[in-house]
Amino acid sequence: MDRLVLTAVFSLLLHGAASAIDLTLRYVTTYTDGIPVRRPCFIDGDKKYAVTLDSQTELVAAEGSTLFNFTKFPRALMQLRQSPMKADVTFEPLNLPRYRAAALQLLPQGAQNPVLIAEASNVLPVNKWISQRLTFSYESGGSPMCESVLFLNLDPATQIVVQIRAGAPDFPTVTARGDDIIRRWHEVLPEAERSAN
Repeated sequence: MDRLVLTAVFSLLLHGAASAIDLTLRYVTTYTDGIPVRRPCFIDGDKKYAVTLDSQTELVAAEGSTLFNFTKFPRALMQLRQSPMKADVTFEPLNLPRYRAAALQLLPQGAQNPVLIAEASNVLPVNKWISQRLTFSYESGGSPMCESVLFLNLDPATQIVVQIRAGAPDFPTVTARGDDIIRRWHEVLPEAERSAN
């Protein structure tokens, strides 16, 4: 296990954060039929990307990342963060051990006895995205938890991580909600920010 941790740390230092997108929480106001709608957004150069939320999701900024708290589910959250890998490190079998090691490093410090329970490719097949999801079970504070680490290539040069965490019984429902939010990721066109009035 020590060798695995050293490999992961070396890989993280070697590659650094590869994504140019800023995942710091910001908001944009768009207009639909003259009605203003305030949405969370993320900046990539001169482009803005927004997501659509419901009233049961609260957002919190967290050191260059964004946390999505699902208020009906205790201990459940989704986090968008920079990836420690580069998008050009493909999800081929040869590279998967590197992704597994990186995913383990992203689990919370209190995760005890993490076990990789599932792996899946291209779980969000929208916007020509390519992805690899690794799902772990572990104990935290005496409770069984599950957490997925999704390495998501937004484009050939930009990879982010989407982590979803919940108590084991709630994990499938929380995952479905998180995936639905990410599927609604869309570019905000300049004209959408202008009111027709």
